[in-house]
Amino acid sequence: MFTAAQKRSLLVGFGIIFAAAAFITLIWLGMFLPGFAGEVFRKMAGLMWTPLILDVSLFLLGIILILWLNIFIRAREGDEYVYLEQVESPPADLPEGARSVIFHEPPEPRGVGPGLAAIEGALELNDLSEATTLLYELPADQLEEPDVLALRIELSRRKGHDQKAAELLAELRVRSPHHPLCAESDPDPPGH
Repeated sequence: MFTAAQKRSLLVGFGIIFAAAAFITLIWLGMFLPGFAGEVFRKMAGLMWTPLILDVSLFLLGIILILWLNIFIRAREGDEYVYLEQVESPPADLPEGARSVIFHEPPEPRGVGPGLAAIEGALELNDLSEATTLLYELPADQLEEPDVLALRIELSRRKGHDQKAAELLAELRVRSPHHPLCAESDPDPPGH
């Protein structure tokens, strides 16, 4: 009927209600003590049952209990902050459960890998406008990485911008001298 987690939650809830009822019962029973102790409990009970004080004290007791339980649960189970990855504009046949994923640890940065594959695909299809658009979508700090520079060189050559391709090749030689494109000779150095 109930899962183990639900049973545990019910037991904790009933335990809290029982503890509050026992506390109130002890104060009520304390009113029957003789002497000064009984007088103190009678004053406490009188104050507790005053309508305004009863409402405020029960509200504060509830808030304190909720905050204490929250702190206890967070200490036991860890922070509930998660990272959510969602598929932007998913295809219609993608199941609902595959459209997002929750990570408890921050995901590794994806880098430029998927973007580079899309640019390479556009270049293979000779879709130069799409390749240019995808290059502009890359973060500015990644435009100088060797793999991105190689794609920019290829795009510049296909568009007929040989001088720009030569400038980018020179920059690639400085940044990554062992890159395969650096082995080819510069057919037209800049300024000629």
